[in-house]
Amino acid sequence: MSERQFVVGRPHFGRFARTPEENAAALEHARNALVAAVEAEPDRAGAADVLDATVDLAEALTVAGREADAIALVEPAVRLARDAGRAETLGWALMVLATAQHYADLPSAAATNFEEALAVARTSADRVLEHYTLHHLGRFLVDAGRTEDAVGAFTASLAIREQLAEPRAAATRAALAALLRSPR
Repeated sequence: MSERQFVVGRPHFGRFARTPEENAAALEHARNALVAAVEAEPDRAGAADVLDATVDLAEALTVAGREADAIALVEPAVRLARDAGRAETLGWALMVLATAQHYADLPSAAATNFEEALAVARTSADRVLEHYTLHHLGRFLVDAGRTEDAVGAFTASLAIREQLAEPRAAATRAALAALLRSPR
């Protein structure tokens, strides 16, 4: 992971954290997981697997720069997760949706969904979802010109990532360093 990804003033602050090869592999893996879940024996657990695989595929599409496809896929997944009372899936689906909306330049919708994803993470004490949401929210806030708020989101994400010994703490640390070097 290189610090050069985090350039204040460049659109989509720190967006591309994967190489093109890693993106292609993640997209292929997500597609295969969705196909396997759909082809599995239909039962209640199978439906949950399809929903989770759908969210994973939407995330991979977003990373691959296919935000419109991701949004079209994950919006129904948000509704299904909400209707089924699946808080964990709902939180991840909201975070993926908000991220896709951010990169599709739909800031109002993204802000609303980031806020709800963070609320779901905190209500369910899902620290992993919380640190991911805070990191993605930080990127969104930088692009929105809200640097001080972004510093707060990245700081909170970094604290959780360090507590969990999450390898992605390095990316959050790099984002914070870039923000703290920039004039605010």
